Amino acid sequence: MTSVVNYWLNTAKTINRDWYIIVDMHGGKNSYISSIPQNATSYFHRESLFLYALYDRVNFGTYPSNGFSFLNGWVDAFTSKLDTNQWGMYINYADPTMTRTVAQQNYWRGALPRLQRIKAAVDPNDVFYFPQGVEPKANAV
Repeated sequence: MTSVVNYWLNTAKTINRDWYIIVDMHGGKNSYISSIPQNATSYFHRESLFLYALYDRVNFGTYPSNGFSFLNGWVDAFTSKLDTNQWGMYINYADPTMTRTVAQQNYWRGALPRLQRIKAAVDPNDVFYFPQGVEPKANAV
């Protein structure tokens, strides 16, 4: 949390746009969300206690060239001290700047191999492609 507070004090307070963070109490070991078996759905981050959604927008004009770096700074502030298995992202808050490889790991982590096999079975030619979507791989582990 120290890096989050430092980012807010040293960077975010200087941004004069409508940015905000929504913090959802999401799961944790005693929630219904985490009681669903991890392999039951594509959502891999069921055990997470909080879900942070970052927003940044302009009311008029063009979104600034430093806008995504500002949001990425927030992500780094929250995650830089964590192992990759301690955090992830939720596809319903998709980041359009991520490559497919990075997105697949952030959104689906351990569920990815199973999802890739399903995608290979039902859409092997990637007809329903989108930049952060699951890539079909018949031989996914």
